[in-house]
Amino acid sequence: KKGKREFERMHKLFLRNVKSMNKGFTMPPKNKKSRQDPSQDTPKHAKQLNGKMLYTYLALCKRELDISKDAGSGLSKASWAKIREEYNAKFNITREPKYFSNVWFYQKVKYNAWTLLLRRTENGFNAETLTFHLPPEEWDALIKIKKNVSIFKKGGLLHEDLMEVIFGNRVATEHV
Repeated sequence: KKGKREFERMHKLFLRNVKSMNKGFTMPPKNKKSRQDPSQDTPKHAKQLNGKMLYTYLALCKRELDISKDAGSGLSKASWAKIREEYNAKFNITREPKYFSNVWFYQKVKYNAWTLLLRRTENGFNAETLTFHLPPEEWDALIKIKKNVSIFKKGGLLHEDLMEVIFGNRVATEHV
């Protein structure tokens, strides 16, 4: 229950921040054919981001945090606009602001689950394969605490180094 309440609290805070962030984005192209289908900007699609596109997104976020004067508070509207513009240009797509906020939120939740798993399992992590070797009953107990850890049953956290830099000081620590 405590983890769920914390998640809901963080989600409300996130949505409030996203509302204020969206005001600073540039308008999408007027030519509707050149726009990406808005249905591609859903949280489901943000969860599917991986490989080169995820690395590019995280690298752009890290760069903007590095040059930001107040990195502790997150990214500015101008930084989000730069990330959006460069990402869309690199992959020749047009993603809406909602997509970038969905990706940020999902990656932050994933990083939070990863750090919880690392703290809770101690010797169950294999640094060479980046996987956790835990008995099924331990997985079940951890998933009851935080369901997002289930994504790490089969693999590790992609781009852990970038995630650490981006979210390390921004993730609320849960005491479970």
